[in-house]
Amino acid sequence: MYRLLPLCLLVIAAFATPAAAADKDFDKLIKPFLERHCVSCHGEAKAKGDLRVDNLQPDFTSPKTAGRWEEIMGRVNSGDMPPKDKPRPPGDEVARVSEWVTGQLAEAEAARQAAGSEKVALRRLSREEYANTIRDLLGVTFDATDPTGLPEDPDWHGFQRIGSVLTLSPAHVEKYLAAAEAALNEALPVGPQPKREVIRWGAFDLRGGSWKKYEKEYQARGIADKVRADIVPNNGALDDYTLHVKATGDYLVRIKLSGLRPEGGRAPRLRLYDATIGRLLFERDIEAPENAPVTIEFRAHLPAGTHNIRLMNAVPGPNPEDRRSRSSEVPNAFTGLRSRVPWQIKFTDDDGKAIVPFLLVDFIEWDGPVVESWPTPAYKQIFFGGESTAKDLAYARQIVARFAERAWRRPARPAEVDRLVALVEKAQKLGDNFEAAVKTALLAVLTSKGFLYLEEGSVAAPSPHLTDWELASRLSYFLWSSMPDQRLFDLARDGKLHQSEVIRAEVRRMLADPKAAAFGESFPRQWLQLRKVGMFAPDRTLYPEYDEYLEKSMIAETTSFFREVLARNAGLREFLDSDWTMLNERLATHYGIAGVSGEEMKRVTLTPDQHRGGLLTHASVLSLTSDGTRHRPVHRGVWVLESIVNRPPPPPPANVPALGTPSAKARKTTVREKLELHRADANCAGCHQRIDPLGLAFDNYDAIGRWRAVETVRDGTGADPKLDASGELIDGRKFADAAGLKRLLVDDADKFAAAFADKLATYALRRAMTFRDRAELKRLTEQAKPDGYKLATLIESFVASELFLKR
Repeated sequence: MYRLLPLCLLVIAAFATPAAAADKDFDKLIKPFLERHCVSCHGEAKAKGDLRVDNLQPDFTSPKTAGRWEEIMGRVNSGDMPPKDKPRPPGDEVARVSEWVTGQLAEAEAARQAAGSEKVALRRLSREEYANTIRDLLGVTFDATDPTGLPEDPDWHGFQRIGSVLTLSPAHVEKYLAAAEAALNEALPVGPQPKREVIRWGAFDLRGGSWKKYEKEYQARGIADKVRADIVPNNGALDDYTLHVKATGDYLVRIKLSGLRPEGGRAPRLRLYDATIGRLLFERDIEAPENAPVTIEFRAHLPAGTHNIRLMNAVPGPNPEDRRSRSSEVPNAFTGLRSRVPWQIKFTDDDGKAIVPFLLVDFIEWDGPVVESWPTPAYKQIFFGGESTAKDLAYARQIVARFAERAWRRPARPAEVDRLVALVEKAQKLGDNFEAAVKTALLAVLTSKGFLYLEEGSVAAPSPHLTDWELASRLSYFLWSSMPDQRLFDLARDGKLHQSEVIRAEVRRMLADPKAAAFGESFPRQWLQLRKVGMFAPDRTLYPEYDEYLEKSMIAETTSFFREVLARNAGLREFLDSDWTMLNERLATHYGIAGVSGEEMKRVTLTPDQHRGGLLTHASVLSLTSDGTRHRPVHRGVWVLESIVNRPPPPPPANVPALGTPSAKARKTTVREKLELHRADANCAGCHQRIDPLGLAFDNYDAIGRWRAVETVRDGTGADPKLDASGELIDGRKFADAAGLKRLLVDDADKFAAAFADKLATYALRRAMTFRDRAELKRLTEQAKPDGYKLATLIESFVASELFLKR
């Protein structure tokens, strides 16, 4: 649904890209289009709106000019031209031109992002990378996502590590300073070792209200040990609890409780949440008989201060008003206390079986801070000389030089060390002791450009290749989302890392390291845009079974699926279709697949009648392309084009009307039938011929990824209509359903491999790929083809390629 005048402007924009001048399609397609439809109204003889397209010469290397063309894109999307009395070009011709122009604009954007490769490139660490780097540098846990953490990173087509997008705002500066101070204070604490203490909240504390004042009375009567705090579904204990943490550190948290599961229902789900720092401390299903409670123990990192703690049963469901009693179990001597006797407030039937999933909690203990060694490991590493070393400026120089090398991920230059030592000296003159003065210099290191940014290139010694130090950082932030370890630093110092056999061996070592879990989690989340899962929360009246646990399980299926392919070095075709997936009990129940128990994701073999296999039928993907009330085939089709095919369609116009709602007396119609009417508009048909079949193929899956044969339609009369998931691709190939489409995509595995390699390189190099990069990407995928596009092997070859080794 693109209008003529704005489209002409968009076409002219392509002149600015380097590829446009040499692209043979311009003379064959774009120029004739302009002459037929644009120049007569916007040329030398006649320039409506003071706009001429015959001599417009934009330069996309200029941010100002690029900004103007972004404005032009807005006019394209507005759809306000041409006037109704003017003829319009055929829809398929508009679609071809629009697709070509969109591709040229994408190349221009990619070239702008890659411009740093010609000089010094600075790319800010993402907040995930910052937290991981603080952990590996100082041994300190920093939650960058809590309210006192760092601002959320913006994304570019799902990727949250693109250098040109990750800017530095005043809000970042303040947050980085506060984060660095807190990290150094925890890593290098002042004063004696904090005393380890145990804070215990018993059942009377947890029940809150007036219960606490009856504790002694219950103890005297010998029934205090029977009191337990009950927590019903979708509810918390009676009060929030205040926890006073004296010292920042790790705490062991112990909870003794029972979890009663109704027959055929879900187990209760314990959730412990710190509302002060906005952090989920623990969450798990609990299934333990009333007379055989379990004690769970886990570690939580807590900053010093007052914390508001919430204890909840996260299972969705009603809060039953009928609290059935078993009064026969209450000793006659205590009938006067019956309103306060714990077992009268039961959620069980007369046989003692649970009616709803509920928790019975005996106590919570907070044990800490747990200090493994004192002084801290960070203190011993930074003040490496020990107490016997003279605390003078010579020692300070050694300390800051060693620390800066690790923090900046390169050797510190003499002048940089001089400035840091000057800070130490100044702080001492102002009254700081040696350790405090050195911390001032370390704080400067952690808030410097060298720490917050990945720096590649040198004005003094320009080179197209990365130095070994730069290569160590590029590799570690690619596979670990964190700083290099000592092995990488040593190889960089020896100048060996760039050697092909060395760097290949490092890739294999790093992928086998537990820190590679960061890549296995972060890359699929960004490539597949999983941050959108739950962005439009499903309507609970339509999908009452949807909860946070299911949402997390959906995402976990996809990320664990990716890690399984990587660990087994399986081929990329597994992402398109497979006879297995990763499930836990919660998601298996959602899919209607029996025989899976527990919370951990495990590999499960699939059968065709289960309608799963490959990424495209994951509930995460199917739900992120929905709006919370119904599935959206167009969104699903666009997602496939962008994430799987890597050929995103042009942006939609801003004034696309919503799909119509039939009157109460009209026949119920499917979303597919409504889209057929939408495609009847010639201006819409071209793009939708590419988009709609890819989305409609998954119509058998609802907004939260469940399989169904009919579409539930709220408006209209008659029975809910049967679904038709068949379609025809733009090249004429037909399919009957999602399984058929997946087979066609597998047939096009070469194209998917090229698309995947582009996404992988975008993630690793922190920029979009340009036409200059694609020859090397093509070489890599052709090299990987005979072996079935094995994932780990492809990553290894990519890291050893010129594309990775160069700026």
